[in-house]
Amino acid sequence: MFSLDWPLSSSFTGPPDSSAMNSLPQELVDNISEHLNRDDLKNTLLLSRPFQYAAERFSGAFSTYALNEGNVEDFLRVYGGQRFYRYLREVELKTSVPALDGDPDECRDSAAELRKMDESFTRQIKFLFSAINIELVIYTPTIAIARGRYCVHRTFSSWRIHLLSPDSLPNLESVRSLCVELGASTSYDLEPDTPMRKLDLRVLLDLAEKLPILNLLKCNIGGDEWMQGTSSEDAHYLWQDWAGPRQDSRRDFVQAFNSIAPALQKLRHVRLDFIYPLEDVDYTDQRLAMPDLTHPSKHDAFSTSLRLLSHQLRTMTLRVIADHTLFWPNDGTIPSWPNLEQLSVMFYIATPSGSWYFRGLHNEGEHEGFEVTTKSYPPLETTDEDEDSELDYEYFNALDYRTEAQCCVVPNDETLGPFLAAFAKAAALMPALKQAALWAPLNFLVDWEQYEDFDANQVSKYHEDKLTWGIRWVRPYTEAFSGYPSEDFSAVRHMWWHVAKWRPDAALLDLFHGIGRKEHGTDVTMYWEDSWCESGLVSRDCFDSWESQVFR
Repeated sequence: MFSLDWPLSSSFTGPPDSSAMNSLPQELVDNISEHLNRDDLKNTLLLSRPFQYAAERFSGAFSTYALNEGNVEDFLRVYGGQRFYRYLREVELKTSVPALDGDPDECRDSAAELRKMDESFTRQIKFLFSAINIELVIYTPTIAIARGRYCVHRTFSSWRIHLLSPDSLPNLESVRSLCVELGASTSYDLEPDTPMRKLDLRVLLDLAEKLPILNLLKCNIGGDEWMQGTSSEDAHYLWQDWAGPRQDSRRDFVQAFNSIAPALQKLRHVRLDFIYPLEDVDYTDQRLAMPDLTHPSKHDAFSTSLRLLSHQLRTMTLRVIADHTLFWPNDGTIPSWPNLEQLSVMFYIATPSGSWYFRGLHNEGEHEGFEVTTKSYPPLETTDEDEDSELDYEYFNALDYRTEAQCCVVPNDETLGPFLAAFAKAAALMPALKQAALWAPLNFLVDWEQYEDFDANQVSKYHEDKLTWGIRWVRPYTEAFSGYPSEDFSAVRHMWWHVAKWRPDAALLDLFHGIGRKEHGTDVTMYWEDSWCESGLVSRDCFDSWESQVFR
């Protein structure tokens, strides 16, 4: 609901004129008001018309609106004119799909129910597009499920929600920013308090296509494609994200991009997090094989689409599972990034084909990905496996069954080398580049026999924290990364290698030397040990804090 202690009527004319107060220049009143807190702004609201306008602006009272079908008339009444509309920066829409009301004995979503969910989501998006013209924040759909009446399998669905007939949506000429967020928390023991449904990734592009002046595209989704390691086979079967719909979602994004790309010419900034929340991914069992999401192709078309999107950008933040085509094409063409200034890519430690960029100390993670087949899709009817589950739903505690099998912290040169080389070659073709980072989230938690006597301090003296492996670069006369304040605004390029004891070979190192060499000269300062972690892996905080500061 939209509830404020502020006058909402656009017919409000303010207090009787006071020649002294009303004669103050608006700029002066704005300079005063921007330093006042919300309570003080309430007190100045009725002093004069200039103070009224300033209070409305700096209070933030009219900057965000949570829209639903029940309050659209209030929304249009308040924001229909220019007075409050000019303050509006964000409109939120929390979507849902119809509550379950069919046969409670069925363990699976039927094809008819999935179609009904798509139609419901589509109707809500059409309502949104018909009601508003700003920054949009759309939440992934939730679903009401009567606990105790329906099987717990209905809480977890790998099928994606689709936007039907996106061409029928009107263009929204005033929206400059679009964000798609998770609709609810993903933290739970056996099942979440608010069940969600995953969006097909092409929905991002279907919406963006209808925003002709879109400048910023954001998403925070995808962490629910992974599941925490568990020793319970029944929980594993319940929580899994089936590989078939996951592969289809990436392919749908590619197909949409190939046709929609010309409509995104105004886009200059992206913040796309496809591994959100990262905490959901940190506790996966890294001994298990990953799906090959690229088959039958040898390379990842999803990564290629993101690279093509990046050519027109000024800033780009990605958190993604990707291969080297994210940076460099396979067709022999030379890409160009004439305006890209800031780049941060967090890549997952496995590739889209299911191989791994990092392995364990006992060679865990050396297996290849498994092929996605017709058997990689969830059933549409109750199966014997559903009925044979022995989970004690009422008393199940996920922590009691959590498997600590996060051991892949050693670079695998066979897969990581080409990925790093592609990044370095691409960054060397970014003449406007100011800052860049390429990093992978690592975790070292093991509770099985092979590591019983292993000293985790050999990995990092901060091994109990979330870790990272990565490389950071800044051009001359740029603020240094935290930990090196004496090097702020140096006259030469700086590069930090947060890679523990690993070192690149001469050819790869020369490629990294090439980043900014043409624009800033041959001098570059390299750092190979962190001032706190020495030769071990560093805490993830150093990359998280940098990214939040640079891309705020």
